[in-house]
Amino acid sequence: MGVLRWFSRSPPPPVPLRPDLGLALQGGGIFGAWAWGVLDRLLEEPRFRPIMVSGASAGALNAVVMAAGLAEGGQERARQRLRELWTGVADMPFLKLLGTPGAHLQLDLLTRLLSPYQFNPLNINPLRDLLMRLVDFERLRRDPPLGLFLSATHVPSGTARIFREHEVTAEVVLASTCLPSLHHTVEIDGESYWDGGFSANPPLLPLALDSTCRALLLVKLTPDAEPRVPVTAQAIAARMQRLLFNTPLLRDLEALERMRGHLKPFRWLPHDLARLKGLEPAWPSTAPWWIAVTAKPRLGK
Repeated sequence: MGVLRWFSRSPPPPVPLRPDLGLALQGGGIFGAWAWGVLDRLLEEPRFRPIMVSGASAGALNAVVMAAGLAEGGQERARQRLRELWTGVADMPFLKLLGTPGAHLQLDLLTRLLSPYQFNPLNINPLRDLLMRLVDFERLRRDPPLGLFLSATHVPSGTARIFREHEVTAEVVLASTCLPSLHHTVEIDGESYWDGGFSANPPLLPLALDSTCRALLLVKLTPDAEPRVPVTAQAIAARMQRLLFNTPLLRDLEALERMRGHLKPFRWLPHDLARLKGLEPAWPSTAPWWIAVTAKPRLGK
C-alpha cells in the first residue's frame, strides 16, 4: 500500500501544498512505481515545489530522476522522466522473466545457493544504463533544483551514509538500490555500500531538523499493520522483508515523536492532501495526531 503522511511545525496553510516542503520517499523495490503514481499526481499541482527530497532504494531512484527532470524543464519534464524511468524498468528482460510462472521461486532458490558474484560475474546492471540515459548527473550536481538526502548502508558498520545533492552520481543511486542478494556491493571512495533501506528508509531526521523545511510529506510504501499472520514459506519471507525495511522508518518516527517536546510542535495535516483528487483517505480523520492517504499506481495511465 502506498501511503502519504504529512506533518508540520506550523498551522495548516490555506493552500494544499506549501513552498517550504520536504519530501521523503520510502524504498520498496518495484513498489517504487506506486510512489511514481503519487509523484505524478503531485507534480500536476503548480504549487508543488519541495525544497528538499530524501529517499532510500527505489525512493532515491525516484528522487534523483524527479530532480533531474525539474532541472531540465520543470514539473512536466519531471513527470516525463519518471514515466520513462518506470516504463524502462518494466521493459527490463529480468523483470519480464519474473512474470513467467514459477520464476519467483526459481529466483529465490538461485539467490539462496549462489551469490551475484557467481551468477552475475560481469556485474551487469541495466539500471545503470537507464540512469545514465535519464539523468545528467554533472548538471544535477552543479545546479540542483532542490536539496537531496539519499541513504545507502555502509556495509562494515551497518550505519546510514547520507549523500547530498553535490555528491550524487549513478554509483550513489546504485548503492542506495543495492540488494546484496541480487547485485554486487557498490564501492564509493573505497567504502562498501548496500541498499539504503536497511538503515534509513527514508532519511527523515535530516529533513525534520533543517530550519528551512517547515513541513514534511512522507510517501510510505509499506503498510503500518498486516493483521493476517503469514503461514506459507513465501508469505513469511515476504513479511520478514517488509519488517526489515520498515524498521528504520518506525525508529525515525519514534525519534520525531520524542523530539516534539524539544522542538516546535509537529502535527499531521491531512486536510491539505485530501483536497488533491486521486489521493484517498486510508484512515478516519479521528486518528489522534496522524492520517494516511493511499497512493494509486499509475502504470496504466
